[in-house]
Amino acid sequence: MTEGERTPDLARRAYRRKKIRDAALLLPLLGAFLLASPIIMVFANDGKIFGLPLPFVYIFGVWLGLVLAARYMARLLTED
Repeated sequence: MTEGERTPDLARRAYRRKKIRDAALLLPLLGAFLLASPIIMVFANDGKIFGLPLPFVYIFGVWLGLVLAARYMARLLTED
């Protein structure tokens, strides 16, 4: 393989890494938006899921989703 054939692969990998890093930077903003009071109030009714109040399920569901997304992005960024 010549040097010219490797360059696009390295550039593509660097571009993908930059996109993942940018998404990781936006993750806390997404979390703040999803956990903002007006969004939670949409689910503030008397509904229950498995006996748990709907706002409780929503808050911890968003939290779990954010943790899993951060773990996935961290794993992608540490791959070499």
